[in-house]
Amino acid sequence: MSAGQDADAVAKASAEREGSIGQQLRAARNGRELDIETVARELKLDAAIIRALEADDRGALPAPIFVQGYLRSYARLLGLPEQELLKRFAATTAAPPPLTVTRVENSVPFLQLPSTRLVRNIVLVLLIGIMIWLAYPFAERLLSRGEVVEEQEPGHLELPPAGR
Repeated sequence: MSAGQDADAVAKASAEREGSIGQQLRAARNGRELDIETVARELKLDAAIIRALEADDRGALPAPIFVQGYLRSYARLLGLPEQELLKRFAATTAAPPPLTVTRVENSVPFLQLPSTRLVRNIVLVLLIGIMIWLAYPFAERLLSRGEVVEEQEPGHLELPPAGR
C-alpha cells in the first residue's frame, strides 16, 4: 500500500469511529443545548436544511458547493474543526474540494499612468504660462506709458533722405 492509500484508510476509519457528519453535528448541538430553530436563526438558514444536514439526507440538500458553506458555518457555530468536516464531506460525495482563498500578487501594469497630483501640477503650470503670455501685451503697454513713443500713421512710412 502507498502512503496516500494509508492516509485514506486512516481517515475513513476515524470517520467511522466518530460517526457520520450529521451525527457529529447533532451531538455537538445537543452538547451546547441548542435547538434546531435557534441554530437555523443563527445561521440564517431554513430549519429543514439543518434537519437534512443532521440526518445526512443528501436528497434534501442543495448543490454540494452550498452544503460546504452550510457545514463551514455550522461547524464554526458549534466550535467543531471546519476543515476536517469539509474534507470528510468531500470524501463522501463527488463534490469538489473545499475552496481556499489565495492572495494574488499585484503585477506591474503594462503602462503606468502618472499620479493625479502630477497631472494637476502640469495643467496648472500650463494655465499660468498661457495667462502670462496673454497678459504680456497689456503689461507692456502699462509699463511703456511713461516713455514717449512716436507713433506713425498707419500706411505711412518715412524714409531717410536719399543722399546720405
